[in-house]
Amino acid sequence: MNAIKWQVFNHYGKALLLLAGLLIFAACGTSSSPQAEGKQGSGVNAQAATSVLILYPDGPGTFSESNGVSLQRKSKIGSVQLKPGLAYDKSTRSKKGGKDKPGQTGAQSMGEVQTQAYSYPDAAQIYAIMLTNLLGRYADVAVTRKAVSAYTAGEANQYYRTFYIGSTYEDPIPTALISDIMGGARVTWLNYNIWRLDNPAMGASLSQLGLRYVALYPEYQPSEFSVGFNRIDYRGYTFKKYIPGLLEVPIEMMEVAPESPSVVVHAWAKNSAGRQIPYALQSGNFWYIADNPFTYIHEQDRYLIFADLIAPMMGRDVTCTPRALARMEDLSPNDEGADLKRMLDSINRVGIPFLATAIPLYVDNNTVPVTQIRWTQNSGALTQLRRIPRIRGRIFQHGYTHQFENLKNPSGISGDDWEFWRVELDANGNRITSSPIPGMTASSALQRIQTGRSILVGLSTSTANLTPVGWTTPHYEADPGYYATFNQVYSRVMERRIYRVGTVIAGQFFPYPVRDVNGTLMLPENLGSVQPNYLLPMVEEAARANRVLRCPWAGHFFHAYTIDPTYDGPNAYSAAQFEGFLRYVRDTLGYTYVDPTTVTTQ
Repeated sequence: MNAIKWQVFNHYGKALLLLAGLLIFAACGTSSSPQAEGKQGSGVNAQAATSVLILYPDGPGTFSESNGVSLQRKSKIGSVQLKPGLAYDKSTRSKKGGKDKPGQTGAQSMGEVQTQAYSYPDAAQIYAIMLTNLLGRYADVAVTRKAVSAYTAGEANQYYRTFYIGSTYEDPIPTALISDIMGGARVTWLNYNIWRLDNPAMGASLSQLGLRYVALYPEYQPSEFSVGFNRIDYRGYTFKKYIPGLLEVPIEMMEVAPESPSVVVHAWAKNSAGRQIPYALQSGNFWYIADNPFTYIHEQDRYLIFADLIAPMMGRDVTCTPRALARMEDLSPNDEGADLKRMLDSINRVGIPFLATAIPLYVDNNTVPVTQIRWTQNSGALTQLRRIPRIRGRIFQHGYTHQFENLKNPSGISGDDWEFWRVELDANGNRITSSPIPGMTASSALQRIQTGRSILVGLSTSTANLTPVGWTTPHYEADPGYYATFNQVYSRVMERRIYRVGTVIAGQFFPYPVRDVNGTLMLPENLGSVQPNYLLPMVEEAARANRVLRCPWAGHFFHAYTIDPTYDGPNAYSAAQFEGFLRYVRDTLGYTYVDPTTVTTQ
């Protein structure tokens, strides 16, 4: 999920770890956002007793396109930080037998950052959707999203909790909201504009909450990324906003100091000099988060801290048994049976439940005539596919052909290509087109899914039920307007997903199961997989990062070719190492691998 058609690019040319952070696209197509405003029941129970209000800025933004310029102890902020432009893109893997993408070394690339045609109000609604998705971990929570300018007096007291996402600098705050906060309403405030609670004209002050605004610390230049408040300590683990050589992005942090012993600091941000400032504070019913946790998210990121703290914010401070999901990826009729057997043997030796994503039909449109390979034409691979249900595996459908008809998207080969999203790359592997596929509709996309499903169901035998029980979108990208339609076939998926409001499209991963704004049960894929620039120790580190959360999940995926002894790519590892990783997650970290059909929201 990279960027599309920008007029101006800021491209960081470093490969990135499995990153699914917020990503901005220039809009192509006109699909509306999923219930961007008003009461919504998709992803939550509309009859729920627990209601939440999310307020987002709707102002146009006040910044010039320049890097951080100090302004009255606050700051103007450069376009890079407010246009979070990093994205997970699993399509660029170096796959055995496939076509490598030129100039790309791994499954993740730093996304382009748009400096034109950007909408602050659209981005604010995207953040609100991302928060709604996280609240979708609870089946009994109903969410209302609305612009903060539409807030009315006493409204926060009508909800269990109100979240304000301060993503637009100096956006106006209604005095009614300030008054309700001072009156004790349950409110969580993220990022900017916290200084507006100091309002002498109405007799309001942060000091009434036992807090004091100190400063905004911008580090927008590359030379500053490594020295800012880029490490956050939480529950005995140090989460990271900066990883040298992998995640090098603008950093920004607000300092709000506790002035009362009753204030609880749940997490501390530290800079390279060792200075620490509060990252997550609680003063009675009021919580403050010192940046926007939805920007530049990755597997060891402070995003996980905020996602975890939603539990106590919602009065649900409970712990759960750590659970894990393992996904074998990209099983194709073109695979060698020996490759699939090798991976399945490893899984079976460890003895865990898992899921496998199967491509119903292999296509290569570079040949004349077009090459098509069906599972029934490859007995070795089919034997292994039918083995999966007998060793505690479940089948998830992975597209129809994992490419689209005669389109070079970009190669025309199943497994390499996108199926529900248009992508063109330049000679260096950077996207020059990223948009909905011209002529494709939600109904035609649905037909492809149904056709593929029929193929897989038809491969079942009396001893091997290959009926898919879930879905994974090829390369995690489809027109966001299609997802509700996809639910007609599969409402259970394991993937990272993109969302759209107006000119902005964003990607998000989830550290626990949620039912998102489309009503889809999203199983967490939050560790990623071994890739040329994201090796096994990084996947293990992501598992450790998630382990400190209240209800930890470790969702990861893997390809059979990576443990082939003849494969010599930088992400190659042995069957013994793979089995060691599974045992490390299960036996050392204490996660329990579970059947994906048993996963639910809380």
